[in-house]
Amino acid sequence: MRRLFAMFFGFSLGLAAMFMAFQVHVVKTDSDWYFVRKQETQLADFYVDIRKWDRAEWARHPDFQKALVEAGKTDLMPASEPEDLLNEAMRTWDTAKRAFEAVRK
Repeated sequence: MRRLFAMFFGFSLGLAAMFMAFQVHVVKTDSDWYFVRKQETQLADFYVDIRKWDRAEWARHPDFQKALVEAGKTDLMPASEPEDLLNEAMRTWDTAKRAFEAVRK
């Protein structure tokens, strides 16, 4: 009876793990862990370690990106290139403006 209980406990544990693998992304960042609900029921991208991902790796996981957007976790995604260019231009403009104002005083 004891072995039968252990077998059913093992099956139950495996079933729960498979259900979670089909329903949730487990995301590891530099500072924390996140659980994000998948948009489609699939086994892909159960555990995702995004600490060293580059833009090419992000491009290979569009379903994961959609799940992050739906969950409101867009801060985990890198900024798009045009946004990076705009931010850099604004920083340069601000630096130039401050330098001009300092010279003018």
